[in-house]
Amino acid sequence: MGAILGFNIAGTVLKMNKAGIVIIGMAGVGKSTIGTALAETLEFGFLDVDDYIFQKDGKRIQEIIDNEGEESFLQLEKRRMFEVRLPEMVLAPGGSIIYHPDLMDYLKENAVLVYLDDSFANIEAKLVGGLDRGIVGLRYKTLRQIYEERRPLYFKYADITIDCRGKEQDEIVAEILKQYHQFAEKE
Repeated sequence: MGAILGFNIAGTVLKMNKAGIVIIGMAGVGKSTIGTALAETLEFGFLDVDDYIFQKDGKRIQEIIDNEGEESFLQLEKRRMFEVRLPEMVLAPGGSIIYHPDLMDYLKENAVLVYLDDSFANIEAKLVGGLDRGIVGLRYKTLRQIYEERRPLYFKYADITIDCRGKEQDEIVAEILKQYHQFAEKE
């Protein structure tokens, strides 16, 4: 477990041993958008893991999948996630992070996992024309099949689940903060 750290959210000091936040969910759900706003509110750093992979390896996710295969990408994604410093960070990894049980167990021990849940219809609508963004599994499965496969895994690992249906960004961030506070009190 990490060190006990105190944070001031809306005038309340939280003592937590899971300071970092990892936002999980499907591509298109808004992990980076929500993560950026959440990090600003908490005065944490923010890291989009796909961007981090590009910085470290010089390749976009789809390029890695196309040229080296999905398994190669999954191993790279896992390696890069283990490199990231978690305290006082909000991370937005790719949706395929859920396929690494050992990594998910590590993250669950060292961060707060926030699942942004949304309907398939909403996610599909957000991804129109964007299916070349490096979604693991699309060569062999439909987007709906991937959604249905991953959703139970997101629920399994999440410390906090946010239903994003019909909510604006500020509402989602406020709900995360509220549940994060409640989660901290239990720790």
